[in-house]
Formats: sequence, C-alpha cells, structure tokens
Amino acid sequence: MNMIKRIAAMGLAISVLSGPLSTLAADKKADAKPYKLDKCIVTDEKLGEMGKPFAFEYQGQEVKLCCKDCKKDFDKNPDKYMKKLADAEKGAAPAKPAAPHDHSAGEHSH
Repeated sequence: MNMIKRIAAMGLAISVLSGPLSTLAADKKADAKPYKLDKCIVTDEKLGEMGKPFAFEYQGQEVKLCCKDCKKDFDKNPDKYMKKLADAEKGAAPAKPAAPHDHSAGEHSH
C-alpha cells in the first residue's frame, strides 16, 4: 500500500510541476505571428499539395514550407524569405521563387 501511495504522490508531483512548463511552451508558440499565406515562401507552391506543410517559428513568426527540404534553402538566406513574406502580406509583388521544384520523384533538386 505504501508503494502505491508513493507512486501516486510522485505522479501528482510530476503533473503539478510540469503543468507550468507546458503552459509556458504553449504561450510561447501562441505568441508567434501566424503564417497567413497559402504558399511555400521558398518555392511558391501551394501548401498541402504534397502533404502536411513543414511549419516552424523564426524570430516570432510562424513559417510554413511545402516540405522539410525547403528549410535548407530558407536557412541559407532567411532574411530574403522573411522579406518575401512581409512583402506578400503587404500585397507587394512577390519575389521570384527559388528554383524549379519537382516532387514527382519524391526528391528535391534544390
């Protein structure tokens, strides 16, 4: 019986201590500015055409890409893509996409 009480007490303690931590993580993500475009900012491909978009946060801004491989291109010049995102949200003419993007073989030619 003592063992059950100890396990229950440990479980309760863990849940009480981890609650604030998970709330902080959720609050941080909630603070990110939402991504409003329906296209990948690297390739200009419509999001969701190849499955679930790859999403991440960059300097307080949520960013969505058509695939995880586009993150490599984003990381090479994030300022370029963040400017492209800002311009697109303002309604400015979009910048030229990175390169042809072929998903037919499941590979990338970046």
